[in-house]
Amino acid sequence: MELVDKFNKRRESLNKVTDREEKIPGEYGQSVHIWIMNKNKEFLIQKRTASRKRFPNKWSLTAGAVDSGETSLEGAIRECKEELGIDIDKESMELMLSLKRNNSFLDVWLVKQNVNLKDVVLQKEEVADVKWVTKEELGKMIERGEVVGTVNIYFKIFIYLLENFSL
Repeated sequence: MELVDKFNKRRESLNKVTDREEKIPGEYGQSVHIWIMNKNKEFLIQKRTASRKRFPNKWSLTAGAVDSGETSLEGAIRECKEELGIDIDKESMELMLSLKRNNSFLDVWLVKQNVNLKDVVLQKEEVADVKWVTKEELGKMIERGEVVGTVNIYFKIFIYLLENFSL
């Protein structure tokens, strides 16, 4: 069971901790998406395993829920370690976008860090493969339906922010 903190629609703490799967109207958890970008401006994406309940065999970013007691930043760093076995330097991280969804707040992080694919250790229950792709390649994968739908929702906004407002 994964425990998460709950917030109201203004992202104010409700001082409540519940199971991640418990969905109550008016209560929100926190989730993170992490876009890892190398010096060639390619993104590290990961393929979900066939056994995943949601979006099996689809490509995605590193992502997950923020655990109870964690900040969004801490959750993003932990998810990269859990799913890919890599240590993220928090100085390489930039918050690019926050969205309120049906039952969670989603923070979208950009990590500017070169990662050698030989150093990646996949979390076998969740991740089947990883690869580097350009924004153009990722856009085509989205058009072909190869990427989880949650990324499709904000992909163009993220690229716009990256090209115009990223440090």
